[in-house]
Amino acid sequence: MPEMVDLFVYGTLKRGCANHRAFCRRAIRIRTAAIAGAIFDLPVGYPAVQVPGDSILLEAGPDPVRDAGRQRLVRNPGAPGLEGEGREPVHGEWIRLPDPARTLPALDALEGVRADGRGEYRRALVPASTEEGPRALWVYWMPQLPPGARHLPDGVWPAPMEPKGRP
Repeated sequence: MPEMVDLFVYGTLKRGCANHRAFCRRAIRIRTAAIAGAIFDLPVGYPAVQVPGDSILLEAGPDPVRDAGRQRLVRNPGAPGLEGEGREPVHGEWIRLPDPARTLPALDALEGVRADGRGEYRRALVPASTEEGPRALWVYWMPQLPPGARHLPDGVWPAPMEPKGRP
């Protein structure tokens, strides 16, 4: 049974954000990372990422523990391809969490992942760039954006504050 699971987080699960303490306080490792895709600020106050279909290495299955084990089988995911439409760097964190049997079901519930694939988010394994080289990380991504989603071209959420002009 796998003892840990590696995630790419880009929103409320990052350090200092609303859900980090509740879901990631037991993190074994937190490092900067980036994936290929596009990030959006949603009107409800949290972000969503869309990832190119051909960058998905594995789709989440019904068994989170098996998923964590399958993640370990992807030895050389390569660097995320940033060429083409919808392939900008999305910046976030690589978080390694213990106990996938408890960690992943709780995160899947938070993100609205459903076994039938009709949830708000889906979980997929994608290549990520890290300071330790390419890694395969699970990411929660949104297949269908809601109205009012605002693209964040800098690839960072929350969006950097724009300087206020002088009157």
